Parts: sequence; structure tokens; C-alpha cells
Amino acid sequence: MCFTPLISISTAIIEFVLATVLLLFFPKSKFRDFFAIFIYLLGFYQFTEFMLCSGNAVIWAIAGFIAYSFLPAISLHAVLRIFRKKINIIWIYIIPITASIFAIITPGFIIRTSCERYFVSVGTMITSGASFLQLVAFAIYITYYFSFLLLICFIIIKDYLKQKNKIKREIELVEIIGILFMTVPTLVLIIIFPFFGLMFPSVLCEFAIFVAISAFIGVHLKSKLKKKSKRKRRK
Repeated sequence: MCFTPLISISTAIIEFVLATVLLLFFPKSKFRDFFAIFIYLLGFYQFTEFMLCSGNAVIWAIAGFIAYSFLPAISLHAVLRIFRKKINIIWIYIIPITASIFAIITPGFIIRTSCERYFVSVGTMITSGASFLQLVAFAIYITYYFSFLLLICFIIIKDYLKQKNKIKREIELVEIIGILFMTVPTLVLIIIFPFFGLMFPSVLCEFAIFVAISAFIGVHLKSKLKKKSKRKRRK
């Protein structure tokens, strides 16, 4: 759910540009690549919001659902790689992949779409809670979001508390802020509130811009750390 289509497409363009700038003008690193992918995905979601009002609403609503379903999985995968922690990748992506396949093959998965003057919104089987099975699906989906978010924060905060390098601590703080700024609003505004039938113009687009800003700060600090390490090795 976002503001008007014009704001959706404007946000998408800004995010696509920012992600491209990250890839073209900042040193290669897992940290940079993660944020670029994350921002591209956010941009794609905003693009689906715009296209939903341009026709083929159900197709674009499903595409948007798939986009935000992968946000926690991609975030956890990136954090595990950055902190060199191993886990079977299947366990990370099994829920968003299953949910995406279900959304694609299930007739009537999109219950409603709304493209009004002030906001765009979508209702799905998972967020409707109209039957027992839908309640179970909603419980699994929301547990997936919450548990991945908590695990991400736990991993970063654990390292942050024992980290002595000032720049690394700043980077990890940016990571936490960036992830919270996107996953929490997505969880509340797109999943929880629609479940209770609450409709309003959300601030998700603005949170997405905050994530992009956090990405630039984090990648800048990361490149600064790399330059500092290179100078030390030369000495």
C-alpha cells in the first residue's frame, strides 16, 4: 500500500537510480551488492504499485506480493554472508518461494485491488483471514517475517556489542536501521493492518527512501574502512 501512482513511480525511479549508482561508483563488496539488490527490489515493488493503476491489476498485485515476500529472506541471506555464518539456503527461501508459487497458481489469490486518488492498496488470501486455512497461512507468513527480522537483529547486535572498530560499529548500526526501516513498515502496513481491514495512505514510500539513504551511508563507511585497511597494509 502506497500513496498515489505518481509518488510510486517517482520513488521507483529514485531507487533504481540510487541502486545503479551504488554498483557503478562504489567499491565492490558483499555489503554494497546486498543493498543494491535490496533497493532494486524495493524499486520494483513501487513500480508494481504504479502499474497496478495502469491495467492488469491482478498480475501486478501478485508481482508486488512476491517482491515484498522476499525482503526478509534476502536480508537474512545477506547478513549471514556478511558475518560468514553458514546455513542451508533452502531454509531461508522456502517460505517466500512457496508463497510466491501459491500466489501465481491459485485463482482468486488477489481478493481486491484499489487504485484511488490518495493511495493504492491490495488484499490477498493471506491477509484476509476469511477462513481457518487462511488464518494458518497468515500465521506462518507473519512468523516468517517476525522471526527473520529478530534473527537478523540478533546477529548484527551481537557482533556490534563486541566490535571495537569504530567504523565497523557505525556500519552495523546503519545495517540495523536500514533493515528495520523497511521490514517493520512492510510488516505493519502491508500485512498486519490489511488483516484487520485498516485502510489508509501509508508512508512505505518514504521509508523506502530512508533505506536508500542508509545504504549510501553504510556503503560509504565500508569503502572508508577498506581504504583505511589498505593504508595500514602498505605501512
